[in-house]
Amino acid sequence: LHIASEEIVGDCLNYFPNVNELSIENKFKASGDSIIATLRRMIPLRQLTKLVIKSHLFPMEDIINLLLFTPNLHTLSLNLYILDDFNINSNRQKEICQYVSKKNKIQDLILNQRCSLNEIQFIVYLLPRLKCLKAQMERKEIGQIIRFLLSKTHNRTRNLFYLCILEVPKVCLTETKVLIESENLLHDYSIKYIDRDLHLWW
Repeated sequence: LHIASEEIVGDCLNYFPNVNELSIENKFKASGDSIIATLRRMIPLRQLTKLVIKSHLFPMEDIINLLLFTPNLHTLSLNLYILDDFNINSNRQKEICQYVSKKNKIQDLILNQRCSLNEIQFIVYLLPRLKCLKAQMERKEIGQIIRFLLSKTHNRTRNLFYLCILEVPKVCLTETKVLIESENLLHDYSIKYIDRDLHLWW
């Protein structure tokens, strides 16, 4: 199901019982209801396996709340700044994030806005079962992010085996190789630079 409208009127809602993939183009308004309440009246959220949110205006708080109702989600694609307008230190958000972290099954994640180290650390905490991560990253923090993702001092990325850094200059290929070799971060890995994206498997 693809939702492109910026406003959804309750009287016009249809129910789509067989949907297992959802794409949201814009942050939409729902008359009198929350976004999640509206979606629950349109589709069975529990059977979703893929969620794509293209709007950069979609609040992270709504996404995390949505993850509460989509326990079978395997693939998530976002186009927003993760920690913008999101109070990670509020007790309520901490509780919700802890619950989502324990219950979600997300393995594939695509982040189409530049992420900082703090945002990647938050994502890894929230989605500890990640196997594949594609992300744009702050250029000056790429080394720190790779070091964090490949670190053996925490257990959060134990399932991760593929990293794609989107839209980077080719010099990042050499820089990443030097980082991995000099700090002995990986023993057996492959790395390629294809169409401005850096791919790393291990």
